[in-house]
Formats: sequence, structure tokens, C-alpha cells
Amino acid sequence: MKAKDANLRFLFGSVSFFILIMVLVLFSYLTLRYSMKESKVSAEYSYYISFSKQFEGRCYDLYLNDSLLYVGNPVSADTVIRASGNASDNALLLVEKSSDIVTVLEVEPRGRVLICYGRDGEVTLNVGE
Repeated sequence: MKAKDANLRFLFGSVSFFILIMVLVLFSYLTLRYSMKESKVSAEYSYYISFSKQFEGRCYDLYLNDSLLYVGNPVSADTVIRASGNASDNALLLVEKSSDIVTVLEVEPRGRVLICYGRDGEVTLNVGE
């Protein structure tokens, strides 16, 4: 009788262990699949940001939503910043270092963005593909 009980306990333990391993494998697979979908979504919102020649030599900080993209080094017209956002509504924050003036600019989901001065002296965006 005791050998039969030992065999049943071993069988129950082995089956329980196998079920636990299968649940962990399934959970890992679903998690990786979900993360791959998320990375595809965030890749949709990509930007190439550059400054016009009017900004040459000035110091700015540039943020996309809450992420710092560019730290206050003097800007040149050759500077191109590649960034990607994970939200459908994104905004660029341009902070001038000398006067701490913050300019908020809404951007489209993708494309090339040129930051320049408008006719009235305010900072504007020119968006292209």
C-alpha cells in the first residue's frame, strides 16, 4: 500500500510541475508578443527635427513631451535630431537658455519638422514629409 501512495504522490507532483512550467511558458510568450506590438506602435510616431539658420549659435533645450532630446549646446543649422514618440498627440517644448522662455509646439504624428521664426517673431514649425 505504501508504494502505491508514493507512486501517486510522485505522479501528482510531476503533473503539477509540468502544468506550472507550461503556464510560465505561455505567460512569457504572450508577454513577448504584446511587447512586440507595442514597439511597432511607437515606431509609427517618428520625427526628424532641425533648426533654421535663425537659431544659429543660440542655446536651447528641446523636449518631446517629457523627454529631453537636446541639451543647451549652441544650435547649428546642420543639427538634425531623430526622435520617436509613443502617443498620437505630441508636443515639442523649446526652452531658451538665456531667458528661460518656454515655447510649446504641437507636432503631427510623423514627418520632418523645421523649427523657425515666423513673421511676427514667434517660433513656429514647418512640417514636411
